[in-house]
Amino acid sequence: MNGLSKKELEDLESPLAVWVDFHEEISSTQERARALARETPGAPHGTLVVSKVQKGGRGRLGRRWGSPEGGLWMSLVLRPEFGAGFAPRVTQTAAVGVAKALWEIGVEARIKWPNDLLVEGRKICGILAESSAENVPVAAKRVGPSDRTRRLDYVILGVGLNANLDPEDLEVPDREVATIRSELGRDVDVTELLATLLSKLDAELERIEDFGAVLDDWRVLNCTLGKTVRVRRFGESLEGRAIDLSQEGALLLETSKGTVELFEGEIEHLRQEEA
Repeated sequence: MNGLSKKELEDLESPLAVWVDFHEEISSTQERARALARETPGAPHGTLVVSKVQKGGRGRLGRRWGSPEGGLWMSLVLRPEFGAGFAPRVTQTAAVGVAKALWEIGVEARIKWPNDLLVEGRKICGILAESSAENVPVAAKRVGPSDRTRRLDYVILGVGLNANLDPEDLEVPDREVATIRSELGRDVDVTELLATLLSKLDAELERIEDFGAVLDDWRVLNCTLGKTVRVRRFGESLEGRAIDLSQEGALLLETSKGTVELFEGEIEHLRQEEA
């Protein structure tokens, strides 16, 4: 049994669950959270959208993400006090928080830049952060001093975590996936899992302005740095060695033509024979 219920979620008393929007089934928690944030007045900071099942779950680049009952499918409406210039930091910050939550329950997850968590190369969680500043979407790109003071309307932070499922339940035969059940050999209490997850996310988001410390933890928890990778972005493909993150979380890719700073892209870890 999934164990999720609106009352149990309301009883969490988390600053990231001050208002709970709970569904048995929904198209997408991300779409729902975005609609709530745009309403007048908009949903408050700490609005938590959770559904037992998602029918139209999507990750980066619009890729379908299977979301049957047993997983943890959620999106948060955040209205942080920091300026829009800090919004691109949310993905890496959230990845650190989710990774720490998984390690706490015994799942040794690693962060794949920019927004996936893997267990021995198999995806167990996806993260999607979308921002709006003064009604204009904020892209994950280099920002200047003026962006740091521009008002941030909201951040929608989505987390899709494979919990009490078997890998085949996710219906993604083209990709290797992991679940908490497959890693621990047992199910977990999803409400307790969510409580741990929200606690870790809240703690990491509190220190987003001290991003150097967040990135230090990211480096410890990642599985991308030091690897030969292929990155697809804007219709081009780049190959090289992932050597580090910049101070704003961009991936530094060492290629045959020099080091490239990447703020977005679809990354593939290459096997030795492919490199």
